[in-house]
Amino acid sequence: MIKLKDVAAIVPCHRKKERCLTIRGYKLPLCARCTGILVGYLFFPILIVFHLQLPIWLGLLLNMPMVLDGWTQKMNYRLSNNLLRLLTGILCGFGQSILIVGISERIISYVL
Repeated sequence: MIKLKDVAAIVPCHRKKERCLTIRGYKLPLCARCTGILVGYLFFPILIVFHLQLPIWLGLLLNMPMVLDGWTQKMNYRLSNNLLRLLTGILCGFGQSILIVGISERIISYVL
């Protein structure tokens, strides 16, 4: 049986305990931001199956909140929290899904 810890081990994440989410007393092995990104990736199959063609600029735009959250925290302008990390991670994962699908479809249509 594959365990969540084994799957999470391949994800590059700092795994700081204070930034990991806790669900029913179980501390998740990834930080809130990485967990959010992975949750955002769940939109990928939906985009593929339903042939949703969202603009690439939207994918780029959805990555900006996480970039700004991480950058302002790194520069010590403010302190982020796990809820904000989770939400910006979800937006980023969704945005990356849009980028991957959109760019892949453009490459495929160009080649074919």
